[in-house]
This record gives sequence, C-alpha cells and structure tokens, in this order.
Amino acid sequence: MNPLTGGLKFLSTTLFNSLIALAFFLVAGRFASPSFVGKVAIVQLVETITISFFPVLPIQLVTREVAHYYASSQDYNKVIYTSLTYSLLTSPFLLFLLLFPSYLWFSIPYFILYLYTSYQSQLLSGLGKFTEVNVGNTIFTIARWGLSIIAVFYHSLELLILIWTVGALIKAIYYQRFLPFRLYLDKGVFIEMGRAGFPIYLYGMVYFISSQGDRVVTAFLLGSYELGIYQLVALAAVVPSMLIFSFSSPLLPSSTYYYVKGRDIREMSSMTFRVVSLISLPIAVLGYALSPLFISKLFPQYVSGIESMQLLVLFLTATMPLQLLSTFMIAAKVSYRPFILIGSLNAVGVVSLSYLLIPDFGILGAAIAQGVNTLLNSTLYLVFSVKQSVLPLGRREVFTLVLIALSFLSLLNWIASLILIFLGFRLLGIINTSEVKVVESLAPQLLKRFVKVLYLVCK
Repeated sequence: MNPLTGGLKFLSTTLFNSLIALAFFLVAGRFASPSFVGKVAIVQLVETITISFFPVLPIQLVTREVAHYYASSQDYNKVIYTSLTYSLLTSPFLLFLLLFPSYLWFSIPYFILYLYTSYQSQLLSGLGKFTEVNVGNTIFTIARWGLSIIAVFYHSLELLILIWTVGALIKAIYYQRFLPFRLYLDKGVFIEMGRAGFPIYLYGMVYFISSQGDRVVTAFLLGSYELGIYQLVALAAVVPSMLIFSFSSPLLPSSTYYYVKGRDIREMSSMTFRVVSLISLPIAVLGYALSPLFISKLFPQYVSGIESMQLLVLFLTATMPLQLLSTFMIAAKVSYRPFILIGSLNAVGVVSLSYLLIPDFGILGAAIAQGVNTLLNSTLYLVFSVKQSVLPLGRREVFTLVLIALSFLSLLNWIASLILIFLGFRLLGIINTSEVKVVESLAPQLLKRFVKVLYLVCK
C-alpha cells in the first residue's frame, strides 16, 4: 500500500487520458461545431449526476471501509458484495433519462456501467490494487477519447455513445477478474455504511450543483454554443488539478490503511498538505500564464474563453492542497456532518453567483462563480479539518497558507508570484530534510534522483 508508487501509476494514466482527450478535442474543435461539443458536455454532465445522486453508499466511504477491513484482517468480501449489488439494484432509476432527448436514452446502458465500474475501481483501490485500476482506466480512455474520434468525423453522437459503452463494458469485465461477485446485500454493512455515509451522500448531491452549477446555468442562459466554449476551456483548465488529484488518488486507501496500523493522521495530513502545495502552486501560476498561448494556438475558435480558463486553472489548482484535506477527514471518520454544510453553502453560492454574473459577463461570470465557490469550499475544509484535529495548524502550515494566498498575485504579476512562492518554500523551512527522506524512501529506484530535487527547497 505505497501511496507514492500508487500515485505515480494514477498520474501516468491521467497524463495518458489528458493527451488522448486533447487529441479528441483538437479534432472536435476543427471538424465539429461547438454545439456537438456542448452535447458531449451534456453526456458528461449526466455522468456527474449519476455518480452524485445514485450512490447512497458513497464511493469514498466504500474505499475507506474496504481498506479498513483489509488493514485489520477482517472479511472484506461482504463490503464488495454489498457495494456491487447495490450498484446494479439502482440501475432502473436511470430510466428517468427517457424524459430527455433521444441520445440520452441511448446512453442508459453506458451510465449503468459507469456507476458499476466506479464502485469496482474504488474497491480495488481500497485493496491496494492500483495497477489493476489503472489498466482498466487505460482501456476505457482508448475507447472514450481515442476510438470515439471516428464519431466526430461522422458527426454522430450516437456512435460516440456506443463506443463509450463498449469501452465501459470491457473495463467492467476486466475489473471483475480481480473482485469476487455475489448478488448479495449484507444488511449490517448496508445500514452501517448508509448511516455513516449519509452526510457524504448528501454532500455528493449538492456537490453536483456546486461543481456543475456554472455549466447548468450557462446552458440555461446562453445555450449549447456558449456551453461548448465554456466546457472546452473548463476541461482544459481542470487538467493540472486533475493530474495532482490523480497523483493523490491512493491517499484515501493508504491513509486509512496506515491509520488503522497506528500512524498519526495529523502527521500524514500535514506532510501531504505541504508537499502537494510545493507541487500545485507553481503549476497554478504557470497554468495561468500559459493559458492564452494554449487556447490561441490550439483552439482559435475558443479564444473568447481565455480569461475564463485563466481564472479556473489558477483557482482550481492553487487550492488543491486544501481540497485534499477532505480525504483525511473521511479516513479519520470523526464526523461527516460538516460535508453537508460545505456542500450546501457551495451549491447555493455557485448557482446564485452564476445567475447574477452570467447575464453581464457571459462565460467569464461562470468562471468567477466557480472560482469563488472553490475558495469557499477550500476554506471550509481547512476550518473543519483543524476543528476535527485532522490537520495541525503550526508554523509550517500557516506559512503554507500564506504561499497559497500569494499565488493569487498572479492576477497582477505572475512572475513575481512564482518567485515569491519558490523563495517562501526555501527560506521558511516548510519542508524539512527528514520529510524529503521519507518521500525518497517511498520512491521507485528510477525516480530517486528526481526526488533529490526536493532537497533544494528544504531547510
């Protein structure tokens, strides 16, 4: 259960996914209209609805519980049986899509598989099978963004959905090779996970509104053409934070595993918070600086979305260290009630701001709404993680928060912001030598020389 080697596997898969997706959108931007891209965005929106509203057994808690059972040498098969059976039993509720356009009817089998494979991947992650998870992700990526380019040339959304469905089916069959299956719902496990995870489930529902509210309001107020532009720049803007999040994917099972084994959750969260800040802050600033060049050179039809992309990439990436605190809150299992408050405030905030700003600022208003929402979300995670004694708030953590704030100086001068961030890490002693040695000990042999770069910023 090595979080670093696991993180590298997730990172490589996400990089592959990003490159293939970039190729897809380059082709779509050249040979398809923004309306076609907008419809693809609607399918992705329903994906988010499926994963937000249907898992009464939250997938994050499924990962946490199977890792807990595994670490304490208990029988985890009943968690697997219950999770996968529940996924199948909820499938009929997807028939609500019959009320919508015909291409969404055609997508129902895909969404059933999407939900099922989401549970499978989380269960495998909880068991530390990071290689198997990423092989399945690669299979799906090839179909989702690679083979579906054929559908772009034919301007056929139905063909695209068919390709996605076949890819999801192959992924599900592959994952099932490593998991036991029995159509069985253990009442004790279901009730316990449902009761404990209910706040996370409610959070997932309102998180859909907070994370997708800007897109929903954009589609409602501006139509599919503007949504297509916003969706493309939003997808591009989320790539840096997605890469960081993918690298952090093993955190929940690994932190749960080692927490059960007796490791201090505060020590793990603090080190993760500071190391991820060292990675995410320079990427956020450089992403902000390079966004205009990226869009104008690769997607000239979408230049009206440059400012939106700059705001999104900066706010989403710079706050990643704070967003990841939620992982340790779930692993510690002190109380999940704060998730309801966090999600509710964010949902109301992003929808309200979107309605206020989009009529005057267009898609830039949507980006501003999402940026403000991200800041609020991150602040609340910080407050509750400190309150629950998940994160210590010592000198080094406070200095890290200061550097996160300094990253937003990029809005005025990105070069000065980047210099201040590197100087801050070097002079303030945010990461020490002993912590770098821990990272080095976890790194694969081929990467140990690259980890040594961290010694340049430690004190």
